Amino acid sequence: MNEQKRLKDRVTKVTGEVTPTAVVNATRERAQKASRAARSQLPATREDIMRMQDQLDRIEAALADMSQRMDALKPKRRTAASTSGSAKPEG
Repeated sequence: MNEQKRLKDRVTKVTGEVTPTAVVNATRERAQKASRAARSQLPATREDIMRMQDQLDRIEAALADMSQRMDALKPKRRTAASTSGSAKPEG
């Protein structure tokens, strides 16, 4: 019984030392460190930005083209009068 109490006390002590706040703080510190490291890298050159803009323009154009193709492949909706064939003539 004494061993169980000692074991419970040890577990309580360990879990008390590793609080969720400590984990969050450590994660935040790692994220801030990564952010500082990323900011210390050389900034993109104008050529890099222009190249990326060109790539984005090509992607947008390709998406617009694909969207038009998809719309063209969709079956056309038929109106109820043209499909039923049971429209009564007026008069």
